[in-house]
Amino acid sequence: MRNEIKETEILSKIKLIKEKAPRAFSGVSESYRQKVVYNLLNIVRSGDMRQFLWTLLRLLNARRESDEAKELVKIINELYGYESKFFEKWAYSIIMGIMSAKE
Repeated sequence: MRNEIKETEILSKIKLIKEKAPRAFSGVSESYRQKVVYNLLNIVRSGDMRQFLWTLLRLLNARRESDEAKELVKIINELYGYESKFFEKWAYSIIMGIMSAKE
């Protein structure tokens, strides 16, 4: 059951996000990544997990040919619904990954 997941498991999944996000967004132009990061940062600041997820899944759907993007969606699905402190951790991990992706 989702509520039974341990914090150490959540942190290991967040580490996976940090590894996979740059690869999932590689090949995306710098200007597009900046626009996406700005938008996602504003959503995180407002604390709207649903809007963040909707925006992120839309972005990842556009990259659906990428195995990394598919794996990232799977990890996010496993983390979705936990306390807001975990939302911020994985949300910022994704944002950092997008920022560090190569063109």
